[in-house]
Amino acid sequence: MSDESPLRILQEASLQAHAVIRDEIAGLFERYGETTPDVTPTLKQLFWYLSARNQAVTFLVSWGYSWDAEIILRSFYETAAKILFICFAEDEDKPGLMDEFWNKLGSINDRRRARKAEFSVQMKEEDDVSSSIFEALSDERLFDLDAKGNKAERKRLEQKWSFSEIIEALDGRVVGGKPLVGMKSVLHIYGVCSHLAHADSAAMDLMADRALRPKDELLLLEAGHISRILSDQVSLTWFCAEALRRHFKGEFSDTEKFYAAFQKTAELSEPLQAAFNESQREFYERILRKQQEVGA
Repeated sequence: MSDESPLRILQEASLQAHAVIRDEIAGLFERYGETTPDVTPTLKQLFWYLSARNQAVTFLVSWGYSWDAEIILRSFYETAAKILFICFAEDEDKPGLMDEFWNKLGSINDRRRARKAEFSVQMKEEDDVSSSIFEALSDERLFDLDAKGNKAERKRLEQKWSFSEIIEALDGRVVGGKPLVGMKSVLHIYGVCSHLAHADSAAMDLMADRALRPKDELLLLEAGHISRILSDQVSLTWFCAEALRRHFKGEFSDTEKFYAAFQKTAELSEPLQAAFNESQREFYERILRKQQEVGA
């Protein structure tokens, strides 16, 4: 019988799951990557970025920086959403998505950076070395002049590729004869990550709530928080791997092992999150009763 804590066991299982999923992703690219030469390079870069964010989150959690991990997790969610958006698109639409991602959105971003560089030029002395750098960056010839086109079209594209719009587009999309369900569930957690990234009043409330929790309740809360982060990492990376398989219309090298890795993490995570939820049952039931009394 292991004397390790349930949280430590979950952490080990999540690391093992990531290793299995990582190997399957690499295998898919190796076996099928050449079948979609117009899309594969982009997906490779996105998966690399997803993996790097994964490692950063895992490192921060292991050292007790769960809130900082949430901030990085926001980027992880955005990367995963783009992977799913591309992989689950119709084959005939994927070249157009590549053009939007690299060229049209790229030009918009270049234009925005150039305009911001102009502000820095205005603040620098003429003999300041950095002044010439910012002046070069503000030169419109460095970016696609087409980005100066229709403002409404630029806003439409940015909105289309925003996290919330991608999730809306994915929710209910039919994949393999079945609609994707539950995609919108990530919007709440993404919102929490955004509060932390923006250091707004909601983020301050989260800090205060954590600081005021009784010690026994705090331990349950922290365990539930970490388990949710770890399970989100595994489940979304797993889902992205599954989307990649469908994009390539290929097969995993060991399907049973791939699914088992995900399932084990989910099973180990559930009790830790349920324990904290159960500790809060009476509190929320009391609030619900008061609301019902007020409404009666």
